Amino acid sequence: MNQNEIENVFVAIRVRPFSQRESKRNAKPIVFLQDKKSIVLRHPEDGEINKKFTFDQVYWSHDGFTEANNGLLVPDMHHPNGAAYVDQQQLYQHLALPLINNAWKGYNVSLFTYGQTGSGKSFTMIGYGPNKGIVPRVCEELFNTIENRKDLNINIEVSLSLLELYSEVVRDLLDADPSSREKRKGLKIREHPTKGFFAEGLQSFLVTSYGELSEKIEQGVTNRSISATNMNETSSRSHMIILINIKQRFLNASGHEETKMSTINLVDLAGSERLSDLAGGRNSVTGDRFKESVAINQSLSCLGNCIHALAEKAMGKNVKVPYRESVLTRLLMNSLGGNSKTAMIANISPADINYDETLSTLRYADRAKQIQNFAKINTDSTEKIIRDLKEENEKLKRLLEQETAISQSASPTEYYDEAKVKLEEEIEAILQENERKMNELKASYEDRLKEEKRTHTLMQLDESKRKQLDREKDNCPHLSNLNFDEQLIDKIIFLIKPGINTIGKSEECSIQLMGPLIQEHHAVINRTDSNKIILDRSEDDCRILLNGDQVTHKVNLTHNDRLLFGTSQLFVFKNPLDRDNDTGWGNVTFELAQEEIASKAGYSFNNEDHSIEQALLNQELLELIPSVDEANAISEELEKMVHFDIILVSPIFLGRIGRKPEPYVKVVNSNTGQEFEWTSQKFLDRLYLMKEMYHNYETGEEEWDLPFDQDPFMEDLQSECLVGTAQLYLQPLAYRVELKEQLSLTDFSGQEIGIINLEVIPCNEHGNEYQEHDDVYVDSPQELLGKPFNFIVKILGCRGLPPKFTDIYVRFRVFVDEQYSVSEKVSTSVNPNMNFRKLFRFSHATQQLIEYLKDGILNIEVLGRQLLKSGYSIPKNLGQDKAPNQQMLQEELAKHGYELMNGFKMNGRVIDPNKQSIIVELLLMKKQQARMHQRIDNIKKLIDIAEKQKRRLIPVPLLKELIFTTTSESADSILSQMLNDDHYLGKDMTSSATCSIS
Repeated sequence: MNQNEIENVFVAIRVRPFSQRESKRNAKPIVFLQDKKSIVLRHPEDGEINKKFTFDQVYWSHDGFTEANNGLLVPDMHHPNGAAYVDQQQLYQHLALPLINNAWKGYNVSLFTYGQTGSGKSFTMIGYGPNKGIVPRVCEELFNTIENRKDLNINIEVSLSLLELYSEVVRDLLDADPSSREKRKGLKIREHPTKGFFAEGLQSFLVTSYGELSEKIEQGVTNRSISATNMNETSSRSHMIILINIKQRFLNASGHEETKMSTINLVDLAGSERLSDLAGGRNSVTGDRFKESVAINQSLSCLGNCIHALAEKAMGKNVKVPYRESVLTRLLMNSLGGNSKTAMIANISPADINYDETLSTLRYADRAKQIQNFAKINTDSTEKIIRDLKEENEKLKRLLEQETAISQSASPTEYYDEAKVKLEEEIEAILQENERKMNELKASYEDRLKEEKRTHTLMQLDESKRKQLDREKDNCPHLSNLNFDEQLIDKIIFLIKPGINTIGKSEECSIQLMGPLIQEHHAVINRTDSNKIILDRSEDDCRILLNGDQVTHKVNLTHNDRLLFGTSQLFVFKNPLDRDNDTGWGNVTFELAQEEIASKAGYSFNNEDHSIEQALLNQELLELIPSVDEANAISEELEKMVHFDIILVSPIFLGRIGRKPEPYVKVVNSNTGQEFEWTSQKFLDRLYLMKEMYHNYETGEEEWDLPFDQDPFMEDLQSECLVGTAQLYLQPLAYRVELKEQLSLTDFSGQEIGIINLEVIPCNEHGNEYQEHDDVYVDSPQELLGKPFNFIVKILGCRGLPPKFTDIYVRFRVFVDEQYSVSEKVSTSVNPNMNFRKLFRFSHATQQLIEYLKDGILNIEVLGRQLLKSGYSIPKNLGQDKAPNQQMLQEELAKHGYELMNGFKMNGRVIDPNKQSIIVELLLMKKQQARMHQRIDNIKKLIDIAEKQKRRLIPVPLLKELIFTTTSESADSILSQMLNDDHYLGKDMTSSATCSIS
């Protein structure tokens, strides 16, 4: 093997089984194995549309397996896909083991797992039970190899670092001081002049056995899972990087000590379903950006940009790779396009309800396989490494001295001072990192073990406490957390001990919870001498839901009861002493508990409709309902005067084809008097910043509030919003029939808020409108094929708009236009006159254009800027006395749930989106009927003339000419010629086709 190698990133796909959620939704498979390197993705609605993807390897784990008595998943040779099934051991041997072998040779190696939340990344990396994943198998393999190399006179050191990237904040997951994690003080990312980026202060622990390495990794994973915040944010919103460093020191042939160093990067990326536009939607604010440290999907997007740029670079294009755009891409710079042998395994769901996410993942992975890395063996003499580090330190010190001398002689400025301080910090960090590496190289293996003994002992104590807790919960009533991520369920355990157990924010409480609407003393659980478990509120305004119902008095808890404290702390009560009184739920899942809460609040999930659209809608609502509840609670506690409601928007109001309504969040700002509609994606992204603000407020930070333009509750006061939409069916235009319509304008909820007058008129290429006598009507749209086609769109004006808008204008897009056609803004609010006119020319009508005219809809959007409430004010400080009425909040939630699930029936009337379609069809029928009557009249006149002249034979050309004549004037001219011309009538018919009149 060469010392320097250029090779592409190895990209593999793993197809997992259906999840419980997908099985419940009656999901259908749309991913099919073609061979060991190719899969086919079938469109869930149009089975004729198939997309084939080819990778370095495809691992089929969807079906073809069975569970052995010990819980191990093994191939089922009685199943058609039994031979194709790839278990955990096969995956490790084929994918991970070659990387580990390269690490022993001195190469840096990296393994990524990528995919949407729930796609099987955690199972692939960590596994469960006997089905161990890649990480524990790597740990075992490392120390098996060390054991086999004992007689080779090689000093081998294995050290571990483990970090989490949560909202662009880097945290050391092996930090022994829990207070630093709770305060969420992130590590700074520094750039080394020759070795790329590193996390300043990231601890590296020497490990001596497989058990110790596994325990530390498990400890780090546990920290990641439960310590993101006290607001139940899941670790699926974070990236985790496990760094295993191998250092081999040995004597070379010349008797000098050499050091071979390699790093194994095991990267568990966050779920990819958040890769959609951050703000999204037609009503998004231009330039609206959220802080990069809040939306974790920004880092995934940046990673995608880097992968795209690296793929372009591999094809010979001169492009810059944007590593610096996010912390994640800086940390992974060497793994992608650098000094590393890298593999990526993309996990995908085979379910039809996840088609979009699966397609996105496959495209992401398809691009990644083009990336080229430049791997080399990292070996050098120990003395040379130390010498190089010393020389680099001397250079940095001289640079620091020169900078100091320049600053003393130059006139200082604020900008220069800031740059100087930043440079000094960077240099000091690199100096410290180099010193640390030199000390590691100088220190003996035994010295390092001695230094880390105290920390290792502390980790063992933590592990001992965890095992003790696992034993106690098997015999003691306890609360166990529920989480959207199935891998995080049962990670937070609170034992219910005999006597009084207090719950709340206060440090005095035996069960301390944090989050919106959690009071200092929130609840009391009394475990009596007879082992009865009694729950009661501490105060009347303490919000607790028991099995979806508001707790208003003392209640007895039974096994498997579901408890929600505040808005985000969801638990299931487990009582090993009382399993006989099971509520019948069996295995309580997060989804079932949330559905119960939603149904008690008035939301009704349609589980009888097994369509993909309904399944997706149920899933989106299930995620959105508790999030909206939580956002309202945070807004109330922070006195933001903003209220959120869910609204269902029919796709036709958005100018889209489909039957699945889309959930939006309506935002009502009582301070400004403004209302906005956010996409669910935009709301969820904003919610993470709301949680960040609330966490800072709860921990007593003085600067918890943000400026108005950065406040996640607020919109730009001058931002435009969608007033309403109207839909014009273009079918008459396909027959060259003009449309002059007065259409209803509807808002997001489907309520009529005004009317719009418009015209669409066929014309010639100069914009001259066709008149009735021009007779341009066609019997079939296919007659337009290949011919010039032109028309004018006129927006005359709107009437009856709400008076709260100004700067009103309309916009729309025709056919394949990428840019909107936009009218001028009108300050008149209620009855604005647009007088907008635009000519559309097509040199020849294509089949695509004809289909658009026949079946398409012109979606017209009316936009404007909301007027501000007179005398509004933005609160600067929070008040001291707050007494939120939780009963009122619960009643309001229930009322809104019933209204929402009642469909699109608003204000006593049902909006029918097909009304306009029926109107245009009626218009065409009238036009066609008039044409048919004209033709019948022409034939009647012909028959009258023929009978008067006693003619029984009529030439076919004459009959054809009369049938295709569409005006009475043209018909009279033809018949007049017939009366005066015997030859025209057909007396000489020796070579003419005729028809007879009997």
